Amino acid sequence: MSFDLTQLEAVTDDYWIKTPVDIHFTDSVLLYKLMAGGKMLENLVTGSDLVDGGKKIRQILEYTFSNRSTYGNTTTIPLAKKSIYNAALFGWAGYIGSAVMDLDDQIQNNGAAAMVDLAFGLLQNMSKSIRDLMGTGVYGSALVDDKNFAGFSDIFNTSTSTKYGGIAEDDMADWKANLIATAEAISFKVLQTIRRTASVGQNKGDKPDLYITTEVLKDGYERTLQVQARYSDVSLVNAGFDNVLFGGAPVVPDDKQTAGYLDALNLKYLTIKTHSKYNFTKPKWEHPIDQPDTLVANTRWVGQLLCSNRKSACRHTNLSEPT
Repeated sequence: MSFDLTQLEAVTDDYWIKTPVDIHFTDSVLLYKLMAGGKMLENLVTGSDLVDGGKKIRQILEYTFSNRSTYGNTTTIPLAKKSIYNAALFGWAGYIGSAVMDLDDQIQNNGAAAMVDLAFGLLQNMSKSIRDLMGTGVYGSALVDDKNFAGFSDIFNTSTSTKYGGIAEDDMADWKANLIATAEAISFKVLQTIRRTASVGQNKGDKPDLYITTEVLKDGYERTLQVQARYSDVSLVNAGFDNVLFGGAPVVPDDKQTAGYLDALNLKYLTIKTHSKYNFTKPKWEHPIDQPDTLVANTRWVGQLLCSNRKSACRHTNLSEPT
């Protein structure tokens, strides 16, 4: 038997357009901060985060100073041309979520109401599935899978000859990955060291504003604080992310973070670029060729996670709970 697609399209429109839960990213704090959390509206991303295409995504880098010197009566003004810009080039990452209703589903879920309920549940699961995979991809590597995010495994890769965004540290010293591997218990002092390592200036905006770790380490750090000094970022708490503040920045657990790890990030230098034509495409129920009693729908996202200043982030491994 086949089913009238009109009703399924209606529930898809109602779910995907009017209540777009697929963008609520409550399972990944980084995706929430970069793709939700007030930055994204119903159109998913702000205009500056949409890109139309190209073989690579280009990230312009201002990596050095112009000519400069002390100045006096006999000073010769330097006139040599000096390059101050470079560009990191990132490939496209892509993620897909799909839903399928076969003949058995349509027979067993007889009636319009039952079919609509099934379609709604499948859409919910599809959006949850793509969110979960993207949340995992944040910690992964485009060197391992070129359709994955150029994630934390690439940003914190300390091999000076391995390129990130097409540039290696050997070619540009400032394109450095910060990684601390000292075995130690998490503490206020340890977090101070991490913050200093990732600092790119003295202003507050030049220091990490998000720390992602495990629940064990977040709880361990919280226990080292006096009760009256335990504060949280209320906006993240309201979004479902338990956290405790360090230097005004939230320390947030993520189940996908590796045991013993803490990643300090400055969101000023992190962004997610989204392809304008693959911005969580609206699912459309269709019959595959030669399978008239099967219905399939999918949503697709294409873009990339970009870091424009690797020194602004720091990863600490080998951390443990305080005794």
